[in-house]
Amino acid sequence: MMQSVNTMAAPEPKRKQRGVAIITALLVVALGTITIVSVVSRQQYSLLREQNEGVMQQARTLAISGERFAAAVLYRDFQAALRDGTDSLDDDWAQTIPPIPVDNASLQGCIVDMQGHFNLNNVIDAEGNAAPAYVGILQRLLAELSIDVTKADAIVDWIDGNIDPTLPDGAEDDYYSGLTPAYRTANGPMVSVSELQLVKGFSSQVPEEFEDYKLLLPHISALPVDQGPTPINVNTATPEVISAMSEFLQPLGSDLSRWDSGAYADYPKCEDIFSLDAVEGPETLGGETRDLTPYNSVVDFDSEAAPGSGEEVAPPGSYGVTSRFFQLRIDVISEAALISQYTLLERDNEGKTRVIYRSRDTL
Repeated sequence: MMQSVNTMAAPEPKRKQRGVAIITALLVVALGTITIVSVVSRQQYSLLREQNEGVMQQARTLAISGERFAAAVLYRDFQAALRDGTDSLDDDWAQTIPPIPVDNASLQGCIVDMQGHFNLNNVIDAEGNAAPAYVGILQRLLAELSIDVTKADAIVDWIDGNIDPTLPDGAEDDYYSGLTPAYRTANGPMVSVSELQLVKGFSSQVPEEFEDYKLLLPHISALPVDQGPTPINVNTATPEVISAMSEFLQPLGSDLSRWDSGAYADYPKCEDIFSLDAVEGPETLGGETRDLTPYNSVVDFDSEAAPGSGEEVAPPGSYGVTSRFFQLRIDVISEAALISQYTLLERDNEGKTRVIYRSRDTL
């Protein structure tokens, strides 16, 4: 008897081949889709980067324009030579720059006289050694702000040229090399006041120390001393800085200061530091009338501080009524970006300015 043959089993391999073909086609489509999505995404990211870079470039350009405007204001002030060429809070530069619309952004800012602050770099003389007169001013300033006076030792050690810690609370490389991360002392002038956060006792990583840094910030600067110590401008100095100038002046800072409020404590912010109206003549503060007319000379300041004495009331050369160093803060505000630029300007004996340093979003 002949056996029957199953003719229905033969097409099975073809069905498997068709299944594999469909899966392969789906994989090809999926890979193609992924590739297209990836290409489109990269193009979108590139476009966004270019747009963001364009926005930031515009903001930087506007900030530089703000610098030029500030330089022009300072030059005009120099040329006007009001009150025998002194610098004071009555000057045009000492006014908040209101928001100025430019294209799709706006500019606002202010100019701050940095010689109204105590220059930390003054604590060292030309040979890199501690300068006792200026170290004394720093110590009194710390005391005025209820900050531990011994913290002045660490500041001196950070700037001086040796590696010997000042007693009792100084700090040199042996202290900083034990930190995490470890680093070394600058052993030279500070470039910016933000550098103080690296100094023992003012670390931004320790809340209590950072509070001391913020408390001290409106009263200090870090200015070049290549031409010697920078005098404190008594027309723009804060009451605390004036009180710190000498033991004699310690109780007189509030009376001698030409600030009519404590707005300077908002530094480095610009809001409300300066009024849009210049301050002139007598003003009432705390129920008392004070004459805020700027000092035309050191002699005028001495006469008000110590009537009839005819003597200087602080170390000679440590104070004056003119300034060379000014800090500009420019805020550029738009829907896509917000930058704050800080520029330290030096005005020379011809009224021309040059940029000492420039930083963005931090001092």
